[in-house]
Amino acid sequence: MKLGPISSVRNSSLDDRNIYLSTLLAVVALKVAVLLYWGPGIAPDSGGYMSYGDMIFEDSSWWNDAGLLTGAMPITVFRMMGYPLFIGFLKVLSPNFWMWTVVLCQIALTAVSLVYLSRLIHELKLRPLIGVFCMLSAGFSYSLTLDNMILTDSVVASIFVIILSANAISSLRGEPIKFFQSFLFGALLSISFLFREGVLVLSSLFVIPLVIRVILTKSRHFRSCLAGTVFFAPLLIISQIYIHWNETRTGSRFITTGGQTVYLQGLADAARNDERIFSGQKVIDVTARENFVEFDFSEVLAIQKSLFSQGYEAPELAMISKEKYFQTWAEYPLSMLRMTIGHLRERFALLTFRPLASLRETGFWIKGERPWGDYNVLKSRVFEGLGAFSLFTLESVERFIAIVVTLAFVIIPVVWFVRLCLGKKSNKGEVLVCCSLWSVYFGVMASHALVHIEPRYLAPVLPFSIVVGAFCLQNLVGRKGRQELTS
Repeated sequence: MKLGPISSVRNSSLDDRNIYLSTLLAVVALKVAVLLYWGPGIAPDSGGYMSYGDMIFEDSSWWNDAGLLTGAMPITVFRMMGYPLFIGFLKVLSPNFWMWTVVLCQIALTAVSLVYLSRLIHELKLRPLIGVFCMLSAGFSYSLTLDNMILTDSVVASIFVIILSANAISSLRGEPIKFFQSFLFGALLSISFLFREGVLVLSSLFVIPLVIRVILTKSRHFRSCLAGTVFFAPLLIISQIYIHWNETRTGSRFITTGGQTVYLQGLADAARNDERIFSGQKVIDVTARENFVEFDFSEVLAIQKSLFSQGYEAPELAMISKEKYFQTWAEYPLSMLRMTIGHLRERFALLTFRPLASLRETGFWIKGERPWGDYNVLKSRVFEGLGAFSLFTLESVERFIAIVVTLAFVIIPVVWFVRLCLGKKSNKGEVLVCCSLWSVYFGVMASHALVHIEPRYLAPVLPFSIVVGAFCLQNLVGRKGRQELTS
């Protein structure tokens, strides 16, 4: 009598995994089809990575000479070397098709991340159809666009999804943190740092899911705490090596000089509404007043060039922008807070489900023109033909679903956590894991909103808003879920 139920559970588990595997293959097939139809995409930032990659394999002088006298933003100090090294290596292997190879590698890594995400979906016991929805949504959100672009976003996003999914799965199972696994994932995070320097700041957010895992561990709590600290060791070592390398080349300790534009972008957004921000007499204030009219990125670049012509080199420019940024927070906190809040737009609520919008944006990024108009254009032409009406209707449904999933993700984990703190009956493991992923998501959003944010910056955590949002809706509607999590 006991064999029947056990066999049924095993068959059900196997069926779910087969469904997720089929979904994964469908996602990969569509990504490859998009690649074959439109080809690889080039963004404004791609040129810097490509030229750095050429430099790495054509001339070794960059290793000892940062070229600070060549311009305001020398590429070897402005960008991390990871992605250019990746590009350069593939250029050597496939000189004529290297862009296609880069994109195929990014698609393959995304597929691996979706495997980990499917395991998390299975561990949360999401219904198969809901699980398929989550995988399709994650695969066709910004992932579809970023996989086809020569940008760092796809690789960094995949690595984040792999690490956070694996940790969430182990947390739900109550497994202790193991030293080798912790070091391995820490090394993987270090690779993403070599692709984008902001990972060093975002790495602090991993403390939350690691602490939750220690709390949920059934045994060996102290051992798990020690193993958890090992996770950060590779990143700390690699970052110090990188800083030392730049110091030997320039005499200044830094990772990149990207802050010379990033911090200034945030200040530009704040100064658009508060002219006091650049009212001082320091060189950055005077130069900003001379160049800012529209407070856009082209003017930020103009300020950097002007300061360079006045004798300031890239490391100094980065430090000037950084100091001005934090000084402005101290002097005009309300203006900076308004700038930060102003970066949080309603469009972020539409990211959880956007297959049509993603296809449209992919066409725009790669070909420079949208295959069809955006939502507002479709709305204005809704009665001009069957095609426009159909697209408008489908995108309206798409936006509604996205908003519902986003609202569930934003609100329900908070309610569950409050009830858990009040001692209400709940599934502690699922609540804490959902809340940890919720915290990382909003930590990433807040970190970027403090300076400059674009939807693609949320790609590393967007899949978790989809999965957790869908899980919340399933448990909100399902009787079993209401009894276990909200009764």
